[in-house]
Amino acid sequence: MRVTLAIPCRTDEPALGRALDEAWTRGVEAGVTVTTLVCLNGASPGDCAAARAVAVAAERSGRALRTLDVDAAPRGETGPVSGDVVVLATARSGKAVAWNLLRERIATELVVFLDADVALGPGAIARLLAALAREPAAIVASPKTACAPRDTAFERIMAAPYGVDFPNLSGQLYAARTAGLPARMPEDLIEPERWLELAVGREHVVRDPAARVIVRLPGTLRDFYRQRVRIEMGKVQIERAYPDLLPRGNPQPRLRAVLRALPLGQLVRLGVYLVLRESAHLVARRRYGRLSTQAAWVQATSTKEWPA
Repeated sequence: MRVTLAIPCRTDEPALGRALDEAWTRGVEAGVTVTTLVCLNGASPGDCAAARAVAVAAERSGRALRTLDVDAAPRGETGPVSGDVVVLATARSGKAVAWNLLRERIATELVVFLDADVALGPGAIARLLAALAREPAAIVASPKTACAPRDTAFERIMAAPYGVDFPNLSGQLYAARTAGLPARMPEDLIEPERWLELAVGREHVVRDPAARVIVRLPGTLRDFYRQRVRIEMGKVQIERAYPDLLPRGNPQPRLRAVLRALPLGQLVRLGVYLVLRESAHLVARRRYGRLSTQAAWVQATSTKEWPA
């Protein structure tokens, strides 16, 4: 079985090479043949560190690599592509822009979308594909998002929400039936996966909490606000621009479930985290409508720092 691995990636992403190596390993575990599409979006997409990382990873694994300058492609030339590793290069920035370019060129029935700055738990890809196979009505399969905190007091606060099992679509990793996905998403989306989850509808999303995608946490208060204000702006955008989609999401855990899930120490840290999150939400409400989508995506550098 052939599956497309689709990776939207900013040109300043430092962790792409390790993400590719790990994803290809998990694909082998899943027993599937992987076609890899990487959309490098931003300044100088054909000549950047991320492009060089793809080339090194492809050569090391014996995979053939080709690059398509999608900005130079004739209008309407957006059909599916094939090959071991295909880089779609565009100077246009934005995750929704990258998602659309990837979506247009998927040639397989199944696709796995993956962020370039995460780690994968054992069997993550195999579990998601199995979840889709078990649920014929499912369009998207999501793992549980876990975290790899550094041993600091601040990151223990940042890790507190991960002790609660939120039923949301992971923004960092998910598998999907290509035919069931929207043909396009609005390109000004701040949080594209939240829009996708609501557009597909909760009845077509299946989760396997045993499948894990692992994120690096903000290591500083500055990086927390860089990341969290964007997330909260995405919520405000959905609330204001797409209110009809809101009922299509899963209900969030109630306070009683949270209290049962966490020990006292984590509850205290969660309380501190919620105060910080609320302050970020207030900032997001003030900034929404004044910042472009691109301006909202400020790099939180500490979330990209993985041990060598």
